[in-house]
Amino acid sequence: MQRTKPKSNNYFSRILITLIGVAFIAWGLTTLALGFVGTKATALITDIRREGGERNEVKRGRYTYNISYTFILPGGKTVNGVTKYIGDAVYLKADGKSKVPVRYFSFFPALNALASDTKPGVGQLIFIAIGIFLIYIVNKRPKKVNRRI
Repeated sequence: MQRTKPKSNNYFSRILITLIGVAFIAWGLTTLALGFVGTKATALITDIRREGGERNEVKRGRYTYNISYTFILPGGKTVNGVTKYIGDAVYLKADGKSKVPVRYFSFFPALNALASDTKPGVGQLIFIAIGIFLIYIVNKRPKKVNRRI
């Protein structure tokens, strides 16, 4: 006699994957919204660190970098941010003088990104499409099969 898994485990995995899909959609829409309605500011690069070793790609000598930055709101409050960058083996250390444009929501400055990451592009569409795909594939109804005896 073969045992089947209870349905509650199936619901948990469906909810989890659906939430991951919603997160993908929210990330794509947030970066798009920052590009259109985000407030502009200039940030100071505070730190650049190489993450891990060489990336496992066809093109050799590529690394992932974490770039930390800080900017000051009109009220004087300082906000920190971080982004990732993929580049070659040669990189500059943060000298405390490099500036980059950033965009943030004036009602919630903790949501911010480099201005170059908020330009409409394929990246945001891919995030949204992955989210929609995850939600659809997990929650689609199974086809009913008519069995003849």
